[in-house]
Order: sequence, then C-alpha cells, then structure tokens
Amino acid sequence: MVWRYGLRLEMTTDTVALVRAYYRALEQGDDLATFYATDDEAGVLGPVVKIGSGAGELYTGYEATAAAVRQVSDTFAENALESRGPLLAREVGDVAWFVDTVWWRGRVAGRQFGSLTRWTGVCLRTPRGWRFVQLHVSGEVEE
Repeated sequence: MVWRYGLRLEMTTDTVALVRAYYRALEQGDDLATFYATDDEAGVLGPVVKIGSGAGELYTGYEATAAAVRQVSDTFAENALESRGPLLAREVGDVAWFVDTVWWRGRVAGRQFGSLTRWTGVCLRTPRGWRFVQLHVSGEVEE
C-alpha cells in the first residue's frame, strides 16, 4: 500500500493487469478498442478518451472511442512502453482508477519519438472483466 496525495492506493491486481495488457497491445499493434467498455456497459456517456492536446480531441461513446484508438494504432508504430511508475490503482466495488508514469517511444510518420508520459484512467468491472471508461495520456511530464 502507498500513501500519495493523502490517498491510500493499492496495487490492485485486476486493474494493474488490464493496464499492463493495454501497454502490450499498443506495443504489438493489437486492437485497443476491446479494452473499452461498450455504451451498454458504461451507460449514457459511454467510454471517454482524450487524445492530443487540441480542441476536438475528446471522444465519447464506444464507436467514437474505438475509431480514435484505432487511429492511434495506425499512426504510431514500433511502440515500446516502459512503466517508470509507480503504477498505482484503487478498486472500490465495480469502479477503479489508476495512475502511471510511462516512457513511451516509437515512430510516427517515419520519425522516432520518445517522451515521458503520465497515464490516468477510470475502469469499470463489466461482464467481460475490467474495461476502461476513461483514459488520458499527458505528454512530456517530469519524473
């Protein structure tokens, strides 16, 4: 157990396993949409993902989220993600949230990139297991 920012955070196995599986899927170029809750599972808002730092980069609902994360898979290549952590997660009932600091490198438009990123998300326990209902990656953070 870790105390950070006045919160008790635990290494909850199921949520941490979901996050690590997502990292592997991104590295392998697998379909990331399967990691997200469907609209039926998540309710009216559906899953939410924020990609990039500009306007119009917030996607809500399963179809929009699935299209956005597929675009990430199509745009970024040779991904390598290294958790610099700590990867912390907390589960309460059927809801969980997590935070991680990740070194992400790869290629985009034929050019190499690498930066330290901060990952935060909210997960929901569904009949299919834990799924993301919100995911955000912030670029260029300090360790």
